[in-house]
Amino acid sequence: MKNNKYEINIKEEYIHIINYIDIEDMKETQIKIQLKNKYIIINGEKLVITSLSEEEMLIKGIVKGINFISE
Repeated sequence: MKNNKYEINIKEEYIHIINYIDIEDMKETQIKIQLKNKYIIINGEKLVITSLSEEEMLIKGIVKGINFISE
C-alpha cells in the first residue's frame, strides 16, 4: 500500500521520487508525474527513467527546471 506522502530528492546526477502515483507523459525533454494532489513536471535534456518500481523512480539527465502543478 502506498503512503500518502511523497518524497523528492534532487541531486546533481539524478532525481529520486518516492510514492508517485502515475507517469502521465514521458519524452526526452519532459517527464510529467502524478503525485497525490499535484503533478510534477521535469524539463530538461536526455531525460531517462533509469530505475522504476511500483513506489519509486530514478530519473537521470540534464534537468533544466521542475514545476509543481496542483490538480
